[in-house]
Amino acid sequence: MRLAQKKRVFALLAAAVLLSAALGACGSGQGTPETTSSPATTTAPQQKPPQTNTIALPFANRDVLNPYKLQTELNMELHTLLYEGLFTTDDTFKAQPVLAKSIAQTDALRWQITLQAGRVFHNGNPVAAADVLYSFEKARGTTYYAARLQNIASLREKDGKLELILHKANQYIAANLDFPIVPVSSAEQGKLRQAKNGYLFTKDSTPVGTGRYALKTKDGAFVLQHNKQHPGKAPKLTTLTLFGVNNSDARLYGLELGKFSFAYDSLKDGQLVPLSFTPVKVPTRNLVFLGLHSSKGALQNANFRAALAACIDPSVVLSDAYHGYAEASGTPFPPQWFGVTGADFAKPFNAAAATEALVALGFDNLTNGVRASRYQTLRFTLLTDSGNPAKLSAAKTIKAQLARFNIKITINAQNHSDYLKSINAGNFDLYIGEICLTPDCSLLPLLSSGGSASRGVQTWGKAASTYGQLLQGLVSPAKFVSAFQEDVPFVPLGYRCGVAAAARGLRVPSGVRQNDLYCGIAQWEIKF
Repeated sequence: MRLAQKKRVFALLAAAVLLSAALGACGSGQGTPETTSSPATTTAPQQKPPQTNTIALPFANRDVLNPYKLQTELNMELHTLLYEGLFTTDDTFKAQPVLAKSIAQTDALRWQITLQAGRVFHNGNPVAAADVLYSFEKARGTTYYAARLQNIASLREKDGKLELILHKANQYIAANLDFPIVPVSSAEQGKLRQAKNGYLFTKDSTPVGTGRYALKTKDGAFVLQHNKQHPGKAPKLTTLTLFGVNNSDARLYGLELGKFSFAYDSLKDGQLVPLSFTPVKVPTRNLVFLGLHSSKGALQNANFRAALAACIDPSVVLSDAYHGYAEASGTPFPPQWFGVTGADFAKPFNAAAATEALVALGFDNLTNGVRASRYQTLRFTLLTDSGNPAKLSAAKTIKAQLARFNIKITINAQNHSDYLKSINAGNFDLYIGEICLTPDCSLLPLLSSGGSASRGVQTWGKAASTYGQLLQGLVSPAKFVSAFQEDVPFVPLGYRCGVAAAARGLRVPSGVRQNDLYCGIAQWEIKF
């Protein structure tokens, strides 16, 4: 749907919401029919008081909630209400224990994990090491969890604890141990019941977990009921009604229509749609960057790559592309990451310094208006995804910024499939890229040979080698960032945000994270 069409649709949706409010709609979005009385009637009609312990949430009813069988982004977001891992990450992307009590390093590649005592599944059975090992094997066989677990050589029970052995050292590995723990063999369930209009969700396909809520049926509907065995603070919202949707991408539309009370959009397609509700930015691990082919022309020179980076103002690029739903970062890491919080590693955009650096490199001539040296002219092709409005906008802004330094950019906008093929084949000078980092905020996909986003990156340079030392705990994050800014294997622009919104009457004071949208649900409440 085109943007103009979306705006017209939302105008109608907003009108529908206002009409619903006028008819007395409450937090669940169910309007109260208007009642009339004859002139002789003096008794006001009796109405049920609005419920303050329940809300409706969208779920994909043609998918399952089994964490190792589900296919949709929407149900992946919901599963954190039902399931927990050994660890989770907080607002600073730092690992925090959940079903694990502690983790300790025994040598460079070995870690020892102690489980929390007394934790039980929804059915009352205790969580055992065998359940963790079973869940680990299921997790690393999935697309969603495989990348974060690929550095783990083995996980086994030893002397009443769990021993984790890595292929390569990683002091942040605990953050990646967030895979859902389910009982042995239970994840084999996952069948869908076929109906006339497609596939429908069934309760039997859902293994028990240890989460804050358990799946139940109530009055013919699927609900998540507060798990009283959970050690966390009891939520005010004791029941969450699941509202089935066929298209999980339409969740914001359903929120506008009052079908449910909370919705999230990752904005992965770069489309920002208008909302009548107040949206909340959700920081993510989605790094937006300018890829550089370090084997081509002037890009082979680290000093030139640094000079090129100094010509670009990431805050302007992201503002134009994401309209406030992205955060510029002076490092390759998320600005909230605990390793860099409180330290300013940013090198502010400085046009004069950038020009001086280019001149010092010998690019002090103009050839037909393009900056050049005796041997090279600064002309580059910038590859981008034509189907992603944000990436296309970012490319145009970078082109305009580099033009001020007489660097000629030709934008090559390709459809998504061809864009990916061109990157994999190395058919670019520069490209607008994005990658969702694993929970440990690992840069190995970019800085290691064979990494999923390493095409064109100089993975043998100073940045890559120093990053390996960082993972071993041999250097500080500040030391790595300094090496990175000398080498500039790619240009980090910043981190894209998602957007969450709650219906009127639902108060969400805090606790919305990419890894767990509902981490603060104990504080959510309905206010009229």
